Amino acid sequence: MINRTAPSTFMMALLSVGLAAVMSQPPPVTAESADGPLHLVSGTLLKLDLDTGRGLLRTDLGRPIYFDVPKAYLFENVIVGARIALRLDDQGRALKVMDTSIPDLMAEPDASVAASAPESAVQ
Repeated sequence: MINRTAPSTFMMALLSVGLAAVMSQPPPVTAESADGPLHLVSGTLLKLDLDTGRGLLRTDLGRPIYFDVPKAYLFENVIVGARIALRLDDQGRALKVMDTSIPDLMAEPDASVAASAPESAVQ
């Protein structure tokens, strides 16, 4: 008499050992977690030198932010004087460039509507 359950039991044991080995490995490290937290800054681009890979951004509060340009193609549609937002890593490298700054995305209240509101509506 042939035992037909022995090969399937062996395959199940082999599969569970392989699965346990895969599950015990640490998760892969992504670029963001390896470089640390990212920072988002916005302001006006004052200087951009793609040959040396350096740039300067002035925030709305007047603070200068120097940054490195590791990939020049990120800035191919950006001109000096433009309002931009940058995502920087801890070493000051620009990882992402957005041509609309974060405060510009939020709509400001219309002053003409507030000025023309009836007084009975304001309490």
